Amino acid sequence: MAEGANNGTRRPRPNLLITGTPGTGKSTTASALAEATNFRYICVGDLVKEKNLHDGWDDQFECHVINEDLVCDELEDIMEGGGVIVDYHGCDFFPERWFDRVVVLQTENSVLYDRLTKRGYSGTKLANNIECEIFQVLLEEARDSYQEEIVTALQSDTIEDISNNVASEAMLAKTFLQRNGLVSRCFSSVTSKTLKVGDVLREARVFSSEDVKSYAEVSHDWNPLHFDQELARKAGFENRLVHGMLVSSMFPRIISSHFPGAVYVSQTLHFRSPVHIGDEILGLVQATAIRETKNKYIVKFSTKCIKNHSELVVLDGEATAVLPSLELLQPSYNLMWVVRPPKSSKENHHPTNVVTISSSSPSSPVPSGQALKNGDAGEIEIRIVIPRSPNSTHLEVEGRNNSKLLANGSPVS
Repeated sequence: MAEGANNGTRRPRPNLLITGTPGTGKSTTASALAEATNFRYICVGDLVKEKNLHDGWDDQFECHVINEDLVCDELEDIMEGGGVIVDYHGCDFFPERWFDRVVVLQTENSVLYDRLTKRGYSGTKLANNIECEIFQVLLEEARDSYQEEIVTALQSDTIEDISNNVASEAMLAKTFLQRNGLVSRCFSSVTSKTLKVGDVLREARVFSSEDVKSYAEVSHDWNPLHFDQELARKAGFENRLVHGMLVSSMFPRIISSHFPGAVYVSQTLHFRSPVHIGDEILGLVQATAIRETKNKYIVKFSTKCIKNHSELVVLDGEATAVLPSLELLQPSYNLMWVVRPPKSSKENHHPTNVVTISSSSPSSPVPSGQALKNGDAGEIEIRIVIPRSPNSTHLEVEGRNNSKLLANGSPVS
């Protein structure tokens, strides 16, 4: 039984509040944690709109004026039952007794600025939210409103941060909630050898112009919105569009990479928001039901694509696949470093050295300080190649450093 953090009441499971400035990743984090723990997820902003729990519209800040009393009345019975994750960009009006853990997400200012401008924030609304993050207003509000020992601040700049936060002890009311496999496996397939209901598999991908062209050549879909930037902008888009079906191809890719020989049976799709060339998209596939039949397994998955750095769901639906086994295959990752001579060098005829290192885990660290020589090499291209079938995509980063490779961090999964 979870004991209410502040009044000694008992409830079956703990309640968590995830708060922070708009754009810090609250919805993505809260929904992922809810999926991993089977807790109920409540986005207060959505609840206010659905139940009309507001006092009208604020033209200056372009949002509803929340009626805090109505919100608390609506949630009272729900919170008493426990097992609830609440997401809102405020926390001081909730009853203190409701929550066993309060998590404040924080984002670096430049990252937050980009996220909010992409959402259409501008003027006073944009400035106020950036100032709120700079001065840590939400963190101070949380510390003033709740006992300090239940308040935790977590950085939320990238999808990797969100993944780590969801699986971290700090995110859980660990005094009350036993960690289970679903939590530790959320956003990852590498910690489990056998697929179970609730497991989430993921993959990140940046869609390029080459991807769009290759897809058009195969599908014969040459809609100019995919190729004419000026036309796309006149139509109201910020850049050329990626084919929706190309984005949805992430789902069978994720499943087949972990279960070779899987047969795709069905897929429903709902296109929620456009994907532009250059967008980084995170594909999430979660097992929701598993049934064994004739030495095979019929598995239903919830499928979702999220635009990185914005929490925006661009595509979702459900898939069914027949798997030959529930054993998870760990995809391989190749790390390739290419050293080229400086462009100003007269020895550009020298061959390029290529070093490839294979890794079975996307969390394996990149070696640091490895020397790669190629004459007077001065330009280093770091290419992380994720094998795909039948096509291959990669992320390229360029840097400069005499003749030594200095790479720190982890491969992109």
